[in-house]
Amino acid sequence: MKKPYITLMSVFILIVSIVLGGCSGSGTTAKKEDGKVTISFSMWDTLDESKANFITAFEKKYPNIKVKLVNIPEDYSQKINSMIIGGTAPDVILAWEADIQRFAKSGAIDPLDKYIKKTKAFKMDDFIPAVSRLNKENGKIYGLPWCYATEFLYYNKDMFDAAGVEYPNESWTWKDFEEAAKKLTIRQGDKTVQWGADAISFPGIWYSMIGAAGDDIVDKNGNLDLSKGLRKALEFQNKLTNVDKVSPQPSVGGEVVDLFAAGKAAMTRNGSWYISSYRNNKFRWDIAPLPKEERSYASLHTGFFTINSNSKHKEEAWKFIEFMMSDEGQSMISKMYNNPSARESVAAKGDYKVAGENGPTNWDVFDKTAQFADFGYVLVNPSITNDLVSDFNAVLLGKKDIEEVIKTDVPKAQKQIEKDK
Repeated sequence: MKKPYITLMSVFILIVSIVLGGCSGSGTTAKKEDGKVTISFSMWDTLDESKANFITAFEKKYPNIKVKLVNIPEDYSQKINSMIIGGTAPDVILAWEADIQRFAKSGAIDPLDKYIKKTKAFKMDDFIPAVSRLNKENGKIYGLPWCYATEFLYYNKDMFDAAGVEYPNESWTWKDFEEAAKKLTIRQGDKTVQWGADAISFPGIWYSMIGAAGDDIVDKNGNLDLSKGLRKALEFQNKLTNVDKVSPQPSVGGEVVDLFAAGKAAMTRNGSWYISSYRNNKFRWDIAPLPKEERSYASLHTGFFTINSNSKHKEEAWKFIEFMMSDEGQSMISKMYNNPSARESVAAKGDYKVAGENGPTNWDVFDKTAQFADFGYVLVNPSITNDLVSDFNAVLLGKKDIEEVIKTDVPKAQKQIEKDK
């Protein structure tokens, strides 16, 4: 069983929580005010009052229940862990992927099966495949995804047209990606003025490459599965960077320049949330699934609605979750955060689609990617996976060799996982 990550900050938070007796709006203090039951709900994002507020909509439907938002914009996982230890956690916790299994094993959150069995707001077979796989591994359903994000290949259509290169599609392989990157790279003497692809800036892309090369990344017991696929991913990205020289070396420290947005790279592999960032790009652009190798693979990112096992108002907490997972609640969340619902029938409505003047148009990439995307590295303590990414980048920078990463760094990371259990 994983232990919460305890630091000086978390100890401080624990002491404050105990001294104040849960004044932060925790589940243990849920009470009736003016005839209303007050429950608390935690999340890391803020609510944009200029858009539809799902808490307001819930309270309108259930006037006898008031929801107190516990907004934790920084160190979310750490602070929720501390609140659980101190008995001050909210009634409804929007839990990170890396936390939900540990919370379940420690008894910090309740299984939702008995509630789901009775609900008419949604059906479990409506969720994308990865949700069913995760529930099967956990044995019971401990949380429901509020929406999801994944990863895509973004490409500059103007650059592709100028180079006479066909646009990426769902059948693209690593080889296709490499050959296109070569044709799209432009050099003037010793200077590269246009890169075929930018460097990997988001850690999840490394793990999606490793998954595409065949590794499971994290097995059903929560241990790392990084071997042959990791080797292939490191060799491939090293070739792009240091042999073909179609992708720059990774940035180490300082501000990372988005070469794709700046019009200096023809392709980038990044999170689906960058659609909003690229909305105002001056060039024509679009999205495609990440290139495949042994298989198609992309990482999933989300948060799960869970019920604090110490909540005094679990029925009201469930009503809130049930509303959030209903057609109305899911549509509101999709519109607010531009992420599709993990319920396929709701995602099909397209509430999350917000295109700019120049892209994207290939929205079906969401649906296609959702069929093979999975919760992989996100199920592990992010400090461990981020440290490994630093090791991966060190290979590209010539500071480490691949054997050292596989035989030394990965086992070291695994020992830390075992220590946390």
